[in-house]
Amino acid sequence: MPLWITMIVAVILMIAANALYVAAEFATVSARKSRLNQMAVSGNRLAKMLLPVVEDKNALDHYVAACQVGITLSSLVLGAYGQNVIAVALAPLLAGWGFWGDMVTFSVATTIVLIILTTLQVMLGELLPKSIAIQNPERLALLTVMPLRWSQLLFRPLIWLLNGSGNLILRVFNIDFHEGEESVHSPEEIELLVSESHEGGVLDAQERQLLRNALHLRQLIARQVMIPRTRLIAAPISQRVDDLLRLATDHGKTRIPVYETNIDNIIGFVHIKDLFRLHLAGEPDPQAVVRPVEQIPETLPILQVWDRLNRQHQYLAIVFDEYGGTVGVITFEDLIEEIFGEVQDEFDVEAPLMTADDTGRLHLRGELLVTDVNDYLDLKLPEDRADTLGGLVFNAVGHLPEPGVEVTLGTPEVSLRVEAVEHHQVTEVSLLRPDGELPHVEEWGARRA
Repeated sequence: MPLWITMIVAVILMIAANALYVAAEFATVSARKSRLNQMAVSGNRLAKMLLPVVEDKNALDHYVAACQVGITLSSLVLGAYGQNVIAVALAPLLAGWGFWGDMVTFSVATTIVLIILTTLQVMLGELLPKSIAIQNPERLALLTVMPLRWSQLLFRPLIWLLNGSGNLILRVFNIDFHEGEESVHSPEEIELLVSESHEGGVLDAQERQLLRNALHLRQLIARQVMIPRTRLIAAPISQRVDDLLRLATDHGKTRIPVYETNIDNIIGFVHIKDLFRLHLAGEPDPQAVVRPVEQIPETLPILQVWDRLNRQHQYLAIVFDEYGGTVGVITFEDLIEEIFGEVQDEFDVEAPLMTADDTGRLHLRGELLVTDVNDYLDLKLPEDRADTLGGLVFNAVGHLPEPGVEVTLGTPEVSLRVEAVEHHQVTEVSLLRPDGELPHVEEWGARRA
């Protein structure tokens, strides 16, 4: 075989080996464990081989070390071959020009060869496989798993020596090499992934909002989700069955909390089906069908509220404050609405969460959480002064405002105008977004307090 063909083949093999190890390293590190697990469950043999590697830090370190050893060896062999074989073959051609002596000619030949080989190595052996691996991590990781398994066996002594030396150096500098063992995503990172998936067309707007709402649950407490005391439908235990039935049907309720003396002493609740049973039996006293009710503090995180209601098989819980007074009630429907938005049946006639008038002003219900308004409308209204939008305006004014009163809050500043007040509560607020844009109202999964 002619020498020039041998040289070309040798260069191609070394660059290909380098590309293999570069692609394997970046693909394996970038591969999603969830995707590999899905492929392994579906019966993919290569995925079953690779999954233990990406799930175990020590195994992944050993795998990446094999890639690094392969990259280093292929680069060293390519450089040595270029200097000792290709440069030697090129030197006589340059000497034929008669411009330099033998030593200078060999140095020039070596420089030319190293420049050409380095360029090819960087372009074809580094950048190209790295780019392909990042774009198709799972596919490339599976294609390279078998060569890497063989390489691990071949390089085992060298890997052991290098890893041991590296760990020893870390110990000398008192660096914990086990730190950051778990590669997991924080809720903020997951939310960023959800947004990127939406922008990439993988998730539609509704799916994105559902996932964002679910992630935001951990930030909420019972006070922000409950039905406040002012809207709580309850009755004294002394009321007759007929009166309780009328109260339940008038307000569309299936459960009515009952109390002794006053609403701060709730002792349980009655279910409408039990009341009907007593009514049919002609029994006027509801005492026999009073069921126990869960009591929770207003500062209890929502996820713990869900867990307690679920464990106790309860639909509702009474919320009390630090002084022991009743501040509201929270139901499973309220918790579900935190994820899916407003749930209304054929009997609900509530006003929409948000509407826009002809002037571009957005009209919002005063009971909306400030955190939701900020999140959806991309505002920076203060969240530490009140839970609801109406409460925020009330706090800013300092007294019960009249319709038409305006306050300016946030950065950038937003003008909030009181549109309606009922029973000492700001029930409707309007505002203009700083950018003047109108959001897609139907996509909003906002919550109300």
